[in-house]
Amino acid sequence: MAKRKQTRRKSRHAVRRRKFIVRRIVLLLLLLAVIAGLTLLLIRIFSGDIGPKGEQGEPVPSMTPAPTPEPTPPPPTALPEGLGVTAQSSDALSVIGFRGEIMDNRDEVASYTRPEPIGFDSGEEYTALRGVTTYGGNNYRDTFTYGVQSVSTKTLSRVWDTTIGTLDCGEDGVWSGIGWTGMPLIVQWDDTVRPFLGVYDEFKTKEGFTEVIYPAMDGNIYFKELSTGKNTRAPLNLGVVTKGTATLDPRGYPLLYTGQGIMSTSEEGTRGAWFRVVSLIDNSVIWHFGGRDPFSPREWQAYDASAMVDAETDTLIVAGENGVLYTVKLNTAFDSINGTVSVSPGALTKYRYTANGYGNGDDDRQWGIESSPVFWKNYAFFTDNGGYLQCVDLNTMEIVYAKDVTDDGDGGLVLEEDYEDGTLYLYTANAVATQSGIANGYGKNYHRKINALTGEIVWEKAWDASNGSSTTNGGTLSTPHAGRGAIADLVIYNSSCIPTTVDGEAVVGGRLVAYDKKTGALVWSHEQAADYWSSPVVIYDTMENAYILQCDRGGILTMHDARSGEVLTTLDLGSRVDATPAVFNNMLVVGTRGTGGSGEPQKIIGIRIG
Repeated sequence: MAKRKQTRRKSRHAVRRRKFIVRRIVLLLLLLAVIAGLTLLLIRIFSGDIGPKGEQGEPVPSMTPAPTPEPTPPPPTALPEGLGVTAQSSDALSVIGFRGEIMDNRDEVASYTRPEPIGFDSGEEYTALRGVTTYGGNNYRDTFTYGVQSVSTKTLSRVWDTTIGTLDCGEDGVWSGIGWTGMPLIVQWDDTVRPFLGVYDEFKTKEGFTEVIYPAMDGNIYFKELSTGKNTRAPLNLGVVTKGTATLDPRGYPLLYTGQGIMSTSEEGTRGAWFRVVSLIDNSVIWHFGGRDPFSPREWQAYDASAMVDAETDTLIVAGENGVLYTVKLNTAFDSINGTVSVSPGALTKYRYTANGYGNGDDDRQWGIESSPVFWKNYAFFTDNGGYLQCVDLNTMEIVYAKDVTDDGDGGLVLEEDYEDGTLYLYTANAVATQSGIANGYGKNYHRKINALTGEIVWEKAWDASNGSSTTNGGTLSTPHAGRGAIADLVIYNSSCIPTTVDGEAVVGGRLVAYDKKTGALVWSHEQAADYWSSPVVIYDTMENAYILQCDRGGILTMHDARSGEVLTTLDLGSRVDATPAVFNNMLVVGTRGTGGSGEPQKIIGIRIG
């Protein structure tokens, strides 16, 4: 009996289960039918087959669904592969009489091929060293700073200073303090190198030891601890004027490369100037070249430009104010176990140039490269004293193009990669010295953006400027700054001996300006009575806000808001500043001349940014 009841219960359960499944299937079929009907209706509505009627019985146009927006592609972060510089035609060069000549191992040659091809990477890849190791920081010359700057109180305060000397150069005058371009080098030495340096014992074991290396016009190279201003070594007395910016080896080897700025007479009686390589292990000159180079077209010999080292090929590149570009394989040897360093340079390979109008007369275009060249791949770009922008292939030592940029290009160039445009641009400006058409002592100071691959001018802005006097030059003698971060759309220039009005009074003073990179439109301008020879140094805080630190020849350091040009604070440095500062984290270092300003002697000064 119990078994029959259990069987009936199972039977009833099975029946109920079948009915439930059937109901589920029916409901599912009804739902699918409704969905299909609605889908068909929507298709007909949006296709215009049916729709609501207007007052006249005409169908009202149906709304077309908005297309799904295409995703915005991310901005490019690299230049296209295969970019190169377009060579100027030989006919175009011959019109201006431009030609280059090559000397290899003391022989003039018709052609040259470098055994180990040079190929510079981008500026940010130039060195892994912690610090500012050459003028403009790298081969693009686009930064005078290292590390992160924290700007909270927008203040500038002296932390330390050291009075330095003068050097009597006879008929070439008395030179004092730090000159143009005069940027210090600041480096935090690696732990593997620091024990071998020729520094005082207390610094050999000091972790994070950061050193300021500063050649001066009094004949010495000074060495300072960044944070305290203490001497880290005895000054190295070269006995000659250095007014340019030295270079540290980008590989971290303890080697310093420095050029002489005013001619001297050697012990052998040779009148000229020399370029030197200094060992920072024993603080001695281990190699030099120079004197009076007979390959040079110019009588004056000097090396104000900041040298560059191609680490891959161990090649030193030096531009001379004598109108010669030098290259040499150094054959460097650094023993990081025993702490020794040496160079055994091969033969010099040289490039010189000339064009219509060049000569040694007062009214001639002058040979000479005082600006620090920029480098991209196998190309060197530089402006010269005679007013030409040149691009030279370092692997053949041949001219690629030469473009007339009106006048002396002391201020030099900055190179910028533009990923959106897929090319590179140069920003440059000229001084007012020998250009034709100067009337009543005034000429044109041009600020320019140039396509680096063709040499063609993208835009230019012209300002009136005096040709200066025996103690100053008009126009631009500094390197522009191509903005990043919050001012990625701006480029900053300054000028000297500009006729303007300050506080209602007509003056011939300085102008600091910002332009829109794309169009060249003036964004803001700041005028003052004091001139500028020092390059604008731009620092960026952690939010990429930008601040300009600008020294002037009245001895004042000014902090500007880089977006608006507004003056935020000033600091009296005591005397004229021709040099360009360098910044490491929140410390700035710069040297003064000891003339003008508020009357302090020539100094090296360490300043904290607050």
